[in-house]
Amino acid sequence: TNLNNEGQSCQDARIRNCGSYYVYQLLKSHSQNYGFCVAQDQCEDARELGERWRLITNPYVSSQSKAKDNSLTKGWYRLAQGHGTMPEYEPDTNHGGQAYPSYVLGGLPSVEEGEVERTARFAGTTSYPRTIRIKNCGEHYIYWLQSTQSASYVYSIDTDVCLHAFKLDEEWRNQFYVSESEDDRHTDLNRGKDWYQFTTGFKMMAEAPPLERYSCGTVHPAYLNQDHPSVEDGVVPREVCFKEDEVDNIYQACFAVENIRVKNCGDFYAYQLNPVVKEGAYCVYNRKTSCEPKVVHAKYGELAVINCTLNSEKDFDSSEVSWTKLNSVELPDTSLSNIDISDDSLMVNIHDIADQNAGVYALYIPSTATSELVEVILYNAVEASQKYYTVKAGGDVTIEVEFNVLPAPSPSQISWRKLPNKLVNTALKYSINDGKDSLTISGVTAKEAGTYRCSIEFEVDGVAYSKHTDVIVQLEEEEEEGQMM
Repeated sequence: TNLNNEGQSCQDARIRNCGSYYVYQLLKSHSQNYGFCVAQDQCEDARELGERWRLITNPYVSSQSKAKDNSLTKGWYRLAQGHGTMPEYEPDTNHGGQAYPSYVLGGLPSVEEGEVERTARFAGTTSYPRTIRIKNCGEHYIYWLQSTQSASYVYSIDTDVCLHAFKLDEEWRNQFYVSESEDDRHTDLNRGKDWYQFTTGFKMMAEAPPLERYSCGTVHPAYLNQDHPSVEDGVVPREVCFKEDEVDNIYQACFAVENIRVKNCGDFYAYQLNPVVKEGAYCVYNRKTSCEPKVVHAKYGELAVINCTLNSEKDFDSSEVSWTKLNSVELPDTSLSNIDISDDSLMVNIHDIADQNAGVYALYIPSTATSELVEVILYNAVEASQKYYTVKAGGDVTIEVEFNVLPAPSPSQISWRKLPNKLVNTALKYSINDGKDSLTISGVTAKEAGTYRCSIEFEVDGVAYSKHTDVIVQLEEEEEEGQMM
């Protein structure tokens, strides 16, 4: 009953190691109440506690709870959900499957510590703590547990809602999907209170009511009445509106309101939902187009591609799509003759890209008020690896640059100067490599310190360009003797 033999009846035995097994010379036990036990691998043989309701993120709903740890058999258990550990902080009451979820005092052991004794307490009360044991099995922990005082006290499991949100993958949740028959209308009423994530569309709940009746495959489509949180916001409360059944396409506000919680998990959102509307279902936000990447980087003279795809082809007509270069012109246009648009209007090819092509391009589809913005950014034609170099007097320094021009410039197109206008003389302290993308200054003195400019002359589609980058070389300031002492 404890980790040492205090107060226990013991007797001597002889043991021999036979290589692959042991043999024991045992004496007769004192009575029939004493027996010899066979050791087991606790890490391998521990039973699993894998019920989802034990997750500390799950609220306690009395009608749904199956917790009965007051009848738990004493022994070793592995927590087979979430992080696989009991919380090391006091959680909220009425979570993790019951009114009083557990947490551990004393921390988790290392592998070297082996089996340690800890105290399990229960949130919201100081009553009925339990002595437990924990062992670090390397890849997981196991817990020696005993029954709790009552069913209201439960051994809970720590987790992150992002890891265990149930996936809702029905395509009919799309905000542009419209049910055309009664058999095609759905409800979420039978889903229990839990955390969920959407895996279709943009993996997020719609933030505005859909336009048509029976949108999202239901009578009362549900949408988020507020903005989604950022990753930094953590878990936040939000309000869901169930749209009224609009017979005459007249918006009649919310049929019902549900208070939920939301977490931004980076690639998706997790929602704690408790469906209560008989003919209601949650609606997924889904623009008809998606342009990736949102920012296109390109070198001078390169082919830059803006590529958009459809998430849903319902009612799509490519003739609806319009492209505009913001603060400039609608495409296609003769002033940007190096741009062509694909037949389905979802791809823009910018050939021999140059200065006039940099900017923001907008796609717009009037029928769904869908718009997409993609920014096209040109790399600097000549880019220094760093803008400032600090060197000790008499030391050497190498300035390196990269040329973002296609085709690659020849050495005759590249020059180095020390401003204001002194051409670098490689016969002195300077040396330039064959590709002219690095300049080395030897034995730097105050005379060599200053600003150096690497310039490049090139053409793109018959238009001449002159670009440069400036780099500053400065001497390291020496500390005065008084300051160093």
